Amino acid sequence: MNSKFRDAMKNIGASRPLISVQDIVTFIDKGNKYLKLTTEEMTEEIEMEVLQGIVLSPDYQRTYRSTIKEESSIIESLLINIPIPEIFLVISGQNEAQIRHVMDGQHRLNAIYRYINNKFPLKGLDILGEDPTYENKKFSELDKKDKIKILGSHLSVLEFESFVDPEIEIELFKRYNRNTKPLEMQEIEMATYFSETSKYISNFINELIENNEVEEDLFSKRDKNKELLYKIYNITKSRNDKQKNHQELCVIMSVLECGLQENIRDGVTASKNFLQSKSSKYKNNENENLIQLKQEFSNFNELLIELSKYIEYPFSTSMINDDKERQSKFLMGLSIILSSIQYYFDIDKTNDNLLTDIKKIIELSPIADMRYKASSTNMKNVFMYLFRDHRIHQSEFTSLHFKTSRLEEINLFIDKNTKNK
Repeated sequence: MNSKFRDAMKNIGASRPLISVQDIVTFIDKGNKYLKLTTEEMTEEIEMEVLQGIVLSPDYQRTYRSTIKEESSIIESLLINIPIPEIFLVISGQNEAQIRHVMDGQHRLNAIYRYINNKFPLKGLDILGEDPTYENKKFSELDKKDKIKILGSHLSVLEFESFVDPEIEIELFKRYNRNTKPLEMQEIEMATYFSETSKYISNFINELIENNEVEEDLFSKRDKNKELLYKIYNITKSRNDKQKNHQELCVIMSVLECGLQENIRDGVTASKNFLQSKSSKYKNNENENLIQLKQEFSNFNELLIELSKYIEYPFSTSMINDDKERQSKFLMGLSIILSSIQYYFDIDKTNDNLLTDIKKIIELSPIADMRYKASSTNMKNVFMYLFRDHRIHQSEFTSLHFKTSRLEEINLFIDKNTKNK
């Protein structure tokens, strides 16, 4: 990696602009707007509106945990001309909107953005002390000259062009975050392998969280399907679980799009490969197949909602046994099997035997085999159990009908792995 990293660094494009706080706030507003846009909404007019937006707090970054005193210290620096440490931005692929994400400096930018938007008053200033001009004052309460002072301040920015080799970007992420709370690998990959598909997954998770936080009254009601999916996917809004949720959905979508893949040995690999593939298309302005994937995902969610009428948590151990005391609400291996059923079969969701048929397939999988000791997320092993050993594509079900268009890929796999057996 050393020689590779050294050689690659020679070709990295970067610039060091000075950007005013006023412009930084505008760019963050654009980034926030961009994150909420779907692919279908990205018209030329909208693309111009979000041009050069900064994605400040996407889900790959750590949860914002600074205290008001720490935030106030950053604002104090602006007021008394103490330079703010350099901010590192990276252009997210070859997108025409030139959207940038934050490699290092999220807390600094977040403090500034929050203060300009009156989210906290200044407290515990080390140099200005308890001067009533500043103490307990929100931005809107400052004197005009101090507002101008803050908005007119300039931040030093190191802006990287899009990286040709995503592994180099991952290496830089790890280096720049070494002296702070380390980013989880999934967080780094979500930043490095940015795409419209990854953004869609993050928005899906956020919508489920926001829907769950709505207090039902006469004026606002929860979406019942989103409420069910929040439970089914075991969604939480904490930082670590959010990254885990994103990874789990990447695995599911990988199967919904490509079926069981022989080279996938675990969920981490499935998620990374999926993100890499979508990011590569995003960077090259190629079709991510997101519209079709969203439809498949919607169909899959309809299946889950139907199953939840019988089993509260369709990804849980309740699909395998009735041991309530040791129930796990989400099993990655089970999510792979259920999404495989969606990929390989046409499903009659109204059929009374739906749950029975699906449980039959689960019983023939590695996850239900007490003698199986390898990873339940190894897709090659799942494929061998279901299609080579138990020939589920030749079995008769009343609610499931095998898609004949998938037969060739199954026969090729069986033939290859029978010869090597």
